[in-house]
Amino acid sequence: MDIPGAARPIDPEAWDKAQARQERLLEDLKKQVKTELRDIGVLRKELRVTVPAGIIADYLDMNYDELMQDAFVPGFRKGRAPRRLVEKRYGAEVRESLTSSIVSQSYFAAIDNAKLDVLGEPLFAVTIDGGTKLVQVDEALQHLKLPETGDFSYTCEIEIKPRFELPELKGIEITDPAIEITEEMVTEEIDRQRKQRGRLEPVLDEPARKGDYVVADVALVVAGETVKQEDNLTVAVRPASIEGIPLVELDKTLMGVRPGQTCTASCTIPPDFERPELRGQPGEFRFTVHEVKRLVLLPMEDFLAATGYESEAEARRDYRERMESQRDQFARAAKRAQIEEYLLKNTKLDLPEQFSTRQTERAVLRRAVELHAQGVAMEDIEAQLDELRTSARQQVANELKLSFILEKVAEKLDIDVTDEELNSEIAEIARRYRRRFDRVRDDLQRRGLLEELVERIRQQKCLDALLADARLVPADGRRIVRPSAPEPVSEAD
Repeated sequence: MDIPGAARPIDPEAWDKAQARQERLLEDLKKQVKTELRDIGVLRKELRVTVPAGIIADYLDMNYDELMQDAFVPGFRKGRAPRRLVEKRYGAEVRESLTSSIVSQSYFAAIDNAKLDVLGEPLFAVTIDGGTKLVQVDEALQHLKLPETGDFSYTCEIEIKPRFELPELKGIEITDPAIEITEEMVTEEIDRQRKQRGRLEPVLDEPARKGDYVVADVALVVAGETVKQEDNLTVAVRPASIEGIPLVELDKTLMGVRPGQTCTASCTIPPDFERPELRGQPGEFRFTVHEVKRLVLLPMEDFLAATGYESEAEARRDYRERMESQRDQFARAAKRAQIEEYLLKNTKLDLPEQFSTRQTERAVLRRAVELHAQGVAMEDIEAQLDELRTSARQQVANELKLSFILEKVAEKLDIDVTDEELNSEIAEIARRYRRRFDRVRDDLQRRGLLEELVERIRQQKCLDALLADARLVPADGRRIVRPSAPEPVSEAD
């Protein structure tokens, strides 16, 4: 049922009065909302928000006053029905709509009053099937209801940005690196291109080995209860994270399995799992394997035919020449890496001993965008991201720390990203993967990488701005064989 009034012609005077009333109510909400904070880890807090009953009554009055001007109730002329009948007819819709407004406005009022610099979206604690679960706001609104009487309270978990001071940004000392293009680098680049054209093929007569994939029904069991289950999930035979739960020895669990077999991997439920009552408990993942698959690189002869080379030697010569021509790009990437090293070493910034799933995923997204921009094969990207999710704590720490530092550098230097810069970077990624621009953009959007790509461009601009003010010092003799973010070679060049 639609609430009437949306199509009513606008009376400028009435509109101004309504706006003024809404602003007064919002100010009252900001003054009267109650906030309780509890630390649940470094950079993580539990926030309990309470909206007084009087504020809810004032909002209801405003909504019903507006509604009654156009409300239609059988037996009465339009806008003439008593409020008690309007409430009876439209009460459920009004309360549902108001719940969304109250939650949104009270949340922002609470974090503003508490002077919290929140990172990302909150997770709301709601009761589902008799248990408490942490969910995004859209799902939470399906379960949060305004009370008929009394105050309205809800609880959410938030993550906050760290507070720190930037080091000196002018005159950072860097060396001009010596770049050596090795035969190993040429081989790596050619294999990268072959991987992009490779495919997963079923393994019929061998057990799974490290680096393979299994297609399996996967169930998470805690204290005898099946908490999560997904059928026909493709799982890599390497350390990985499933449902935000790190499985550091998953490769050992899955190595040697064949179709039809079942195996289990022990785990501990992490401290930010969506069901708080399960946090810290032991559990296990059960895998019922249906199929084993293996990535097969495009055969060299097929690669040569697809790229137009007469021989492997010719391909290697051509790739080496292209990589030699990109020395300046390699050198710039190596200089950026020195700037990053300086920022990491000279910025005091507290990070948690144990990262939450969302903190880890932010580092993972940052790395994913970096690897996509380099044109790394998807197989290698997923392998590196799994490593970040499971065992590479120092890498996660560096990724997170750099993202916080460079965000603050961008604010200080007033650096932003234009639509043209974003579209240009997407076009480059599309070229490297030989895909259409619109499909790459849609894929980045779907995977939550588009905002991270914007952030990567901003970070690169920050590093280049710091490079422009850096001071070049005599080389200390070290040779950098592989810079951190080179421009990949494409046969389309």
